[in-house]
Amino acid sequence: MRAPLTVVGVLGAVVVLAVGLVALVVFKSSSSKPVQAAGLTKAAVRDLKPVLSPTAKKPTKAAKPAPSPKPSKSATPTPSPTHTTASASPSVLTVPAGWTLTFDPSFSGSTLDTGTWATCYYWATSDGCQDNPTAEKEWYIPSQDQVSGGVLNLVAQRESTEGTSASGAPEDYTCRSGMVTTANSFNFTYGLISITAKLPYGPGLWPALWLAASNHQWPPELDIMEHWYSEAQSKVYDHTVGKEYIGGPVATPDNLSAGFNTFSLLWTKSRVTWYIDGAQVFTTTSYVPQQAMYFIANVADDSTAAGACNGTMQIESVKVWQP
Repeated sequence: MRAPLTVVGVLGAVVVLAVGLVALVVFKSSSSKPVQAAGLTKAAVRDLKPVLSPTAKKPTKAAKPAPSPKPSKSATPTPSPTHTTASASPSVLTVPAGWTLTFDPSFSGSTLDTGTWATCYYWATSDGCQDNPTAEKEWYIPSQDQVSGGVLNLVAQRESTEGTSASGAPEDYTCRSGMVTTANSFNFTYGLISITAKLPYGPGLWPALWLAASNHQWPPELDIMEHWYSEAQSKVYDHTVGKEYIGGPVATPDNLSAGFNTFSLLWTKSRVTWYIDGAQVFTTTSYVPQQAMYFIANVADDSTAAGACNGTMQIESVKVWQP
């Protein structure tokens, strides 16, 4: 019985060894490859994650019945592609067929036409105004709106000027400046607005051309052009819901202070498109305002440093065409 038992024992050992080797090969093979669920690669798994488009936010201005909390100088996000398409609107600006010129005030003579242009925000009750006393250093007064040679000059000047704080208390500002608005004279829903202007460059300067809601609720707001200090780029914005907005830096001619440029906004029921010198720089079909708005031009200042608040925005024309 010893020999058969020995043979059986040897055969059993061989079988056990073979099974072990097979198991080892299978284990090593499976552990050396990544585990895949339902045939998905890593790239496919990554693509299943929601693609988030974080909404950038701008700091708002101080609580006063201002039509526009404006962005800080550091908030310069690029336009979000989720809200823009360039192919569906003309890359070169033309007045749409059938639209007529409805607003084209003259800057002839030497006096501003105050029947067309108000010189402060709608809530102002004194000789001057401001809408962000906690951040901006200018006080807007009518004397800084000057007309000469067919041009409106909004003059920012470093000079101590008495105004009021957000609470209505007397306050001294280091800068006096100019602004104009059509809130009391011309409001419109949809149209093409074009402003030909020469911008000031310098410390603290913040010139802007924009539309605010006629019902004095914010948002919406359409910023046709904003420029800060001596930066190479200007910015455009569509303020949407709360602090959210669309827009950012856009392609800009080399130096907007070297001569006059035309800043335009084509606003229809379904789209808003921005142009500089007739070339499209930004467009959106999201959050298009569906209500009347009015025009504002101003030169803000946010610095008390030496040399700040020293410059003039010159406006040669403001024209609006409507369907």
